[in-house]
Formats: sequence, C-alpha cells, structure tokens
Amino acid sequence: MYKIIRVLLAEKNSLVRVGVRATLNIEEDLILVGETNDAFKLPELNLKLQPDLLIIDLDLPSLTLPQSIVDLRKFCPYSQVLALASSDKFDLSILKIGGIKGCIFKSEEPQTLISAIRTVVKGNTWYSQKIIDKLIQQKIDEQNENVEATLTKREQQVIGMIAQGWDNARISAELSLAQQTVRNYMSRIYTKLAVSSRSEAIIWAIKHS
Repeated sequence: MYKIIRVLLAEKNSLVRVGVRATLNIEEDLILVGETNDAFKLPELNLKLQPDLLIIDLDLPSLTLPQSIVDLRKFCPYSQVLALASSDKFDLSILKIGGIKGCIFKSEEPQTLISAIRTVVKGNTWYSQKIIDKLIQQKIDEQNENVEATLTKREQQVIGMIAQGWDNARISAELSLAQQTVRNYMSRIYTKLAVSSRSEAIIWAIKHS
C-alpha cells in the first residue's frame, strides 16, 4: 500500500501549473490539493491544507526569500519544500536557504519532477544535475582562487614566465636569480598548485590568465 503525498503548488505561470497538474494526475500516490499564483495567498493555503510537499516557484511575485520560506515552515513544520527555478535565473545562494530540500528547473522532464517529489517528501535532498554541476564548478573556482591567493608575488612572476614558455635559464636571467633558486620556486609552485609537471603548471597558468 503506497502513501498518498499531498502537494500544494505555488507557480506564477499558468502553463507550468497545467503541466505539473497533469504530471501529478498520472501518479496514484500524488494528489494536488491546491494551487496558487499569489504569494500573499500561499501562507493561508499552506496552513489550511497542511500539504506533505510545497512546490514553490522561485519567481513567484512578492515572494521574499528567505523569510517567506521561514514563515511557511513555521506554521507547517512537517511540510517539505521543493523549489522550481528558471534555468537562466538560478542563483546558487538558494542552496543556503534553510527549509528548501530540493530544486529543479521548470524545463525538466515530468519524471524528474516525480522523482524529486518522492525524494524530498522523505526528507532527503534533490537538486538537478545542472545545479550540482554549477555548484561543483563554483567550488573548483573558489579553490583555484584560494590557491592563487597563496602564491607570493615572485611565485606569480615565475608561473607567468613558465606560461609564456620560458626556460629556467631565461627566468633566472630575467629575475636575476640563481637557476637553483628558480627550481626551488618551481617546486613550491608545483606543491601549491597540486601539479607534478611543467606542462600541468602551464595549463593551470593559462586557465587563470
């Protein structure tokens, strides 16, 4: 025997609401108990219907994040929240809002929405692959920025010259350093960049201008 999942939908676009409604109607365990396109009506509906899941459009007019989510959760603490986002407007800061257990794009396949609903209702998280990829890339960029910040001014000079294809002798002459000193700089640079060869260091330097 399956558990009925009661869903409240808050979405500004009528076509999206029709699509979500049609998707839920196909599934025997999913019931759409209410819907609205008005953020002001949402708290009253949420309190009255006490849904298992609130699907909320992040572009809903008059929706104030994160306070709106805090207020909704305050009166319906057992309702989980799944966010709907427009792929061209998604801001990764949504991941920091407490109470939102998942987020998918409106352009995704119906089955993705079904999977997200069933996952989030159980208290687990669900994020679209594009969101996960974007988050991973952000973390990589942050790590690279942190690495770059740890390079001394001299080390930045050396890596810049390496990126231009200069050999140790030319770097040594340009910076008035002994070649062994240049090699020492390169060793420290390799360690900080987590690379093991000159070619890898060049690739890193080119990527980071």
